[in-house]
Amino acid sequence: MNIENQIDAILEEIITIRRDFHKHPELSEQEKQTAEKISTYLHSWNIPHQIGVAGYGIVASVTGTKEASIKQAFPAIAIRADMDALPICEKVEIPHRSVAEGVMHACGHDIHMATLLGTARILQSLRSEFHGTVKFFFQPAEETIGGAERMIAAGCMENPKIEAVIGLHVAPSIPSGAIEFCRGRMNAASTEFSIRVEGVSSHGAHPDDGVDAILAASHIVTALQSIVSRNLSPTNSGVLSIGQFHAGTKNNILPPYADLKGIIRTFDKATQVYMKQQLEQIAVSTAQAFGATASVDFHDSYPALINNDLLGSILESAALQHFNQEQLFLLSEPSMGAEDFSYFANASKGIYFNLGTKRESSEKPQALHSEWYDPDDSCIRSGMLMEVAAAFALLNYEKKPSATDRRK
Repeated sequence: MNIENQIDAILEEIITIRRDFHKHPELSEQEKQTAEKISTYLHSWNIPHQIGVAGYGIVASVTGTKEASIKQAFPAIAIRADMDALPICEKVEIPHRSVAEGVMHACGHDIHMATLLGTARILQSLRSEFHGTVKFFFQPAEETIGGAERMIAAGCMENPKIEAVIGLHVAPSIPSGAIEFCRGRMNAASTEFSIRVEGVSSHGAHPDDGVDAILAASHIVTALQSIVSRNLSPTNSGVLSIGQFHAGTKNNILPPYADLKGIIRTFDKATQVYMKQQLEQIAVSTAQAFGATASVDFHDSYPALINNDLLGSILESAALQHFNQEQLFLLSEPSMGAEDFSYFANASKGIYFNLGTKRESSEKPQALHSEWYDPDDSCIRSGMLMEVAAAFALLNYEKKPSATDRRK
């Protein structure tokens, strides 16, 4: 079994598929044509799949036909790719530039989908070489409503029960085709919040006749920064950012209210709860000090993404069998950004890694969510190789006997 030869035989076709996805991007919850194309490819490769999962999501599966030789720790695993594009106008002049005005695959989901399709095709051709089931999650709405959570609610993790989930994300900061692992914490949990500060409207010439909601809200913005700088341990990561401040309609009228909106990022639940409590206390008490009132609403978004240690060690060992040491990186610190793969990692054991897309030379700086993002799609070869190797490594990992088993 030579995985690399099989990957090389289909690589150009998979790259062509990626460029078609790139040329025809679709926004979150609108991935209809993208889903139809994925389904067509899966049909042509005789891979069974379910469409319409949590919107335009697709769940495909390949079951190995080899007889079991061990008691598997992970008899059923899944690999995930997200599908949606972003409302960004592409500026890169390439033959497969987006034809959808104002929409672009600026986060690499086109590469994610193409890579997973290639992985599914390879594993379908090699099903006589393994025992167990591999599911393939083509997930919609990653950029907006958290499609992972909805796919889980729709039952994608059952029948058979998924014991481990793999995911990858493109990374323009590392060389094309390189693999970057992260041990433990990788992405933060997020909590969106809104604060309404209510005062009393008055003429701008007579502020003493009212209660200045803007003044009270401004002091709240300043005071909230003390939560991280003076209430969290320097070794405990947390971020609090105000992204919106809306108030007033005229320059000579003190408005009756001011609205603040922002986000909290943390890595653990206790810190998340503490920061929410502190935020509400500071907002309410600061508003009262100025004669105003404040009400606070929270919306917990994506949970923290924490990679499973066992899966990490298994995948790192598998990578060493197929990649040179200089192609393997270790993320030095986690990101405070959120990632909805965390829903899968919380529903089962999960492992997420990065796939390098950096070209040797590029006229424009490369960054995700940029109108200039132009990844080197030859990286798809490494993406498929890592996913296929990971699937075999997990399916062949023997379940260790428990203490109870050893006493029998």
